[in-house]
Amino acid sequence: MYLKRICKGKHYSYVIRESFWSGNCWTYRDLVNLGSDPTKYIHYVGGNGFYFDEYVEDSLEKLGVAYTSEDLEKIFFPFLRPDIQRIIDIFSHNKPATKPNKWKKCSDEELFEYQKDIHPFDKRRLHFLRCGRIDIGNLDTRAWKFLNILLEKSRDERETIIERMENQLRPREIRSYVYTAFNLQRYFSASILRNHPIALDPEKVDNAFLDAICKLNKDPNFFRGVPDHDPASLHPYLRKYVVFFFDYEFGQAGTWDEFIKRIFGAQEQHAYRRMKYQKNVPISKACTLLGIQKEKLNNVSIKEIHKIYRKKAKELHPDAGGNHEVFIELTDAYKTILKYKTFHR
Repeated sequence: MYLKRICKGKHYSYVIRESFWSGNCWTYRDLVNLGSDPTKYIHYVGGNGFYFDEYVEDSLEKLGVAYTSEDLEKIFFPFLRPDIQRIIDIFSHNKPATKPNKWKKCSDEELFEYQKDIHPFDKRRLHFLRCGRIDIGNLDTRAWKFLNILLEKSRDERETIIERMENQLRPREIRSYVYTAFNLQRYFSASILRNHPIALDPEKVDNAFLDAICKLNKDPNFFRGVPDHDPASLHPYLRKYVVFFFDYEFGQAGTWDEFIKRIFGAQEQHAYRRMKYQKNVPISKACTLLGIQKEKLNNVSIKEIHKIYRKKAKELHPDAGGNHEVFIELTDAYKTILKYKTFHR
């Protein structure tokens, strides 16, 4: 069982659902409608004691659903009082698992067969949520234990699980997450910058995303077990990614360091270290290096600065025959101007 939050206009309602095998795929069914306020089905009896409303338990029993008190605690956990949440957390961390992990006894070969049911989009999403990396390699060559959480789940339950994880993303990670999840790297396979999307042509990245999300929206394998999906209309499962992609910028922190480490070989690590710890270039010099008139800097948008930098970086990149020192100085100038724009908005 799991709790599904459903958006209705500006309001949310909550339904307890269950994934089940329909004979050819995993799908879901509604068990108990909790309305807009699940807290009304929790009754406190003093101290740390509480119980769930008879309506919930009676509804589940009428449907023949097998459940435990721990199952209901997990369903209602976000709506319990904070002090009781802390107590449940403490006991759950120290209590042995009541349900055996059926996947633990599987061999790698058996687990690999089970995981073939997991869509590549799900694999990429979980990998980024777990590791935070854009360059994820090939996830289809072996079994991965972190994917077991999606096994024997309907598309609807998988989306619920992943949505909870996505809520932990930091704003600067969100656009990179979407870039990785939709495997937009494949649209730039010939570019050394494919795993560093901030340096790519933004218009081409936008077009790649729109193409990828439209293709996924028409993919019957992704929507197995989902009733009444019209490929001509973007499904609610995917709509949030349009917001994620166009309302956020690619993060600056961390990703540039990783990119430089990949581009520069071991013999050039001293250049990377110098770049990492080098002081900011004076703003007047930074403007000169990027070809921007200082007096007009306030009128230049960050998007235009990205575009100017990308163009010059491609010309001066060492792999294109440029000089390492000049490339490093250009990058420092770019970072200086971005900081200046951030603090002078």
